Amino acid sequence: MYIEFVIVDNFMLTYLAGALAARLCHIKARVWRLIVASTVGTAVAVFYPFIVSIWLSLAVKLGLWVILSIIMYIKTPRCCVSAVVFLGCTFALGGACYAVELCLCGGKNVTEFVMKYPIFLVMSCGVIVYIGGRYCIRRLRVPRVRAPYEYGTEVSVFDTTIKFAAFLDTGNCVFDARSGLPVIITDIERFTDKLDGMAAVKFAKVLPTLRTITASTPAGTAVIYLVQPNEITVYSDRQWHKINAMVGLIGDGRRFSDTHEMLLCPAAMTEVV
Repeated sequence: MYIEFVIVDNFMLTYLAGALAARLCHIKARVWRLIVASTVGTAVAVFYPFIVSIWLSLAVKLGLWVILSIIMYIKTPRCCVSAVVFLGCTFALGGACYAVELCLCGGKNVTEFVMKYPIFLVMSCGVIVYIGGRYCIRRLRVPRVRAPYEYGTEVSVFDTTIKFAAFLDTGNCVFDARSGLPVIITDIERFTDKLDGMAAVKFAKVLPTLRTITASTPAGTAVIYLVQPNEITVYSDRQWHKINAMVGLIGDGRRFSDTHEMLLCPAAMTEVV
């Protein structure tokens, strides 16, 4: 019974901790890397009871943390930060599961707990912490200004709201000739990634019907798809206001950086609703 508990417990919590850390650090960890890391962590955890020395146990766990972090984040930006956040998420998920065991079984031992209660009870606790963490990330993180030209931007479109870390680009002078509105620009891949399931389906349906414009950039000529949002909110430090603008999507394979996911048009900042 102990082996089954360790396998399920460690695999699931390692996967959730790795995925949550990636979310917190604004990176995309590949699923296969998370699975490999969870498998390695579970395989090592099976032998923890046979390690007598506390110092050896600590060394093994620290070494395992480094190895798992390398597997999951080695090819992502800010991999060291992600590794530290992963450690914190591991403590958070493990602590939540132990809290359930402590309340229901006095924290005596894993075997007694598993015999008295179904294993999914602890697993459910980890899942709840994971879902709660993702919810807080999505709802409580308001992009704030880090420099005079950096803004947080929320775009309401296709019955959902998506957030961007935007840059006020003085070189962005793109306008939609038909509506007369300035155009704030992002790449189509990032825009699609931020949409939830239903919104992504709606976007895929209307994509062939979207109007396009051609704009000249330092990288050459770009074809931009125009999307009419329901509402755009721009954050500057602790202040915010709504603006009128079109959302332009560059669809030729270009992808903006993680720091500046969207380019604001200076004229858009004067189009206050």
